Amino acid sequence: YCIIGHNIAYSVSPQMHSAAFAATRLPHSYSLVDIPDIEEFVASDLWNDEDFGGCSVTIPHKRTIMKHLDELSEAAEKIGAINTVIAKHIEDEETGETRRVMYGENTDWRGFYTALRRRLGADPPSSDVEEETERAKVVLIVGAGGAARAAAYAVAELGDGYEQVYYNPRTPAKAKDLAESFGGRVVTDLEDGLKGVLEEMGAEVRVVICTLPASAEFVLPNWMVKDAASEEEDSAEV
Repeated sequence: YCIIGHNIAYSVSPQMHSAAFAATRLPHSYSLVDIPDIEEFVASDLWNDEDFGGCSVTIPHKRTIMKHLDELSEAAEKIGAINTVIAKHIEDEETGETRRVMYGENTDWRGFYTALRRRLGADPPSSDVEEETERAKVVLIVGAGGAARAAAYAVAELGDGYEQVYYNPRTPAKAKDLAESFGGRVVTDLEDGLKGVLEEMGAEVRVVICTLPASAEFVLPNWMVKDAASEEEDSAEV
């Protein structure tokens, strides 16, 4: 097993999985493969080894690896990105021969979904709430790669009453792709642009999901941080 990505020296996945294998006395190994070209990886001895059990997939390969897979889960197809490859060995009922099937799964969205339900509540706000003070709940998704697509899918799975707003500082066009796939709005800046959209929607940002790499050094604007701090203080007083 391994984790495949590029510029991922920070990953502790090998240590985590290796420790788990050792604790459960499983005879497996888990390594880190830092490689810029997915084509090079699928041509490698590791990918083609009969003992290869699968891999974790991270940036920037969550989408590019999909064309090399035989099957995808329903969620992976809808999201358009995967983070897990499982090498299945399936026996042909007619010939009795065993063939390897590379299966792609996306488990990112489940992590987002569970955290969002915990933060936003199990049930979406009712559409017939009479109180004028009830404001739509917005999830701001920063970035537009595979993880951002999984986050957008998770918000969509929450049901009506939650809205996505997308912001991608480098390539705004990719944020538009997210809106077209999962619904929601796109903003080109987190100052007047975002404030204007929130006012138009009668909404407030309840959760920010940043999927940019740490190297992007993304920082929320001061007004959003202050609003979040004020909300926490109000909750503590109650």
